[in-house]
Amino acid sequence: MSKKKYLSLVGAMVLVVGLMQAQIDIGFRSGPTFNTIYQSQSLDAVTPDLDYLIGFSGGVYADIPLSSQLSFQPELAYSQKGFSLAQGADIDLFGAPLPIGVRADTRFDYLDLPLLIKAKFGSDNFKAFVMGGPSIGYALNGRVKTRATGFLDTDITNTSIDLDAINYNRFEVAGVVGAGVEFDANFGKISLDGRFNQGFTQLYDIPLVGENVKNRGFAVNAGIAIPLN
Repeated sequence: MSKKKYLSLVGAMVLVVGLMQAQIDIGFRSGPTFNTIYQSQSLDAVTPDLDYLIGFSGGVYADIPLSSQLSFQPELAYSQKGFSLAQGADIDLFGAPLPIGVRADTRFDYLDLPLLIKAKFGSDNFKAFVMGGPSIGYALNGRVKTRATGFLDTDITNTSIDLDAINYNRFEVAGVVGAGVEFDANFGKISLDGRFNQGFTQLYDIPLVGENVKNRGFAVNAGIAIPLN
């Protein structure tokens, strides 16, 4: 065995032993998401204003210590992404303005794999942290739900989107940054965090405009983790 291969094997064994001795936490997180799509100035000039779509995200994660202040946090999560579009008008009814319109929610269900580095600060019982890293996603399906808005909201349609028919790029590469706090409880750790997600992958082309469409959003999570060993 060459010296280089021998040193690599020794390094791998040291890493494995270190991870076995480290206190790895396994946890679950969930919370609301607020998503839209990125629009350039040229696209924003020719399309209606897009609202944030309120969705949900939830998943499991592992907190693997790398040092006293750094840890690696891989996650496997389900996330809802997309955007909302509202069009309306005011009708004068007996001298009173009556707002009516249609709201369309375009929602995509994703399976995400964030790979985050977390830096922690504070005492054993209470820590603040910042985190960041890449995320790989896969779009499972999509739907467009429309409803009439006014005094009463009424569902109109709920239509499935054929992602292959619109040449939707199911695979997405994104970046995640966030911050939060972590409390040490008797049974494990409770965490609260907020994170921003920016997609880097072109999802599909808007006809006639030729602009890229990329996901963008925020999420708020509450989590609980218990020691594995």
